Amino acid sequence: MAARKKTRSAAQKRATRKLVASNKRRGRKSHTKRRKTPVKRRRTAAKRKTIKRKTTHKRTVAKKGIFDKIPLIKSPMFRQAAAGVGTAALGSAVLALVIPSLASHPIVKPVLALAGGGAIGAVAQVLTQGGIAGLNIGSLGGGGNSANVQGAGNTGFA
Repeated sequence: MAARKKTRSAAQKRATRKLVASNKRRGRKSHTKRRKTPVKRRRTAAKRKTIKRKTTHKRTVAKKGIFDKIPLIKSPMFRQAAAGVGTAALGSAVLALVIPSLASHPIVKPVLALAGGGAIGAVAQVLTQGGIAGLNIGSLGGGGNSANVQGAGNTGFA
């Protein structure tokens, strides 16, 4: 047997009326006109599914030279060192044409290598000159390596 529904109290009925009235007031604020009859939606034709074809992109392959196969030459550190040494060689050659006394100074090449290849280029240039001893910083008068020649001998050619 089904249980009988309890009757609502007067307070519950009042609360319901109050809620319905506030909902109606809220509904009046919006000025949208409501249609009495529902709008019939037009049927649209079903869109056919298009099959997307996978396009094969043409890959641009750079031509590989002889030196590209050697991993040492591909490393960025080696390239920086080579750039530094090359910059130092070219810069000192240009300076020798313009200011020969400055070009023969032992500090010039590492400074040019620092400008061209960064710290790695400067270190590489110092190592190619014979290390720190090759810089010969003590003789600021210029003139590369001043080796001590013992005995009376000609230091030039034949």
